[in-house]
Amino acid sequence: MPAYEYPYIDLFFAVGDYKEKIHAYIDTVFEGYIVLPEYYIERIGEPAFFTDWEVADGALVVAAEYIGNITIPEIGFATMVRITCLGNECLIGRAIIDHLRLTLDRGQKVIIDALM
Repeated sequence: MPAYEYPYIDLFFAVGDYKEKIHAYIDTVFEGYIVLPEYYIERIGEPAFFTDWEVADGALVVAAEYIGNITIPEIGFATMVRITCLGNECLIGRAIIDHLRLTLDRGQKVIIDALM
């Protein structure tokens, strides 16, 4: 089982022909899939659609959305995801991590495995 710097997971995401490896913060409160910083809109291209989001302070914002895929090759995990460009940090949410076994090892590393 691979281990990552606490509290992050490394994964690949793809939207169309665009593919990149990211270092995503594990956000157990976020119920969505993946959030990427807004500057990814320039890299990925035209969003599939836009949606309203309520952020932590209660404000409503409009975010660019994509349909893509993520893979974690070390554990053979792949799935289709909704990718949101919002804010300035890469986040992985419950819609993905609920399909993984995460061990948060004493605040020093994250060990993951796919649930089968």
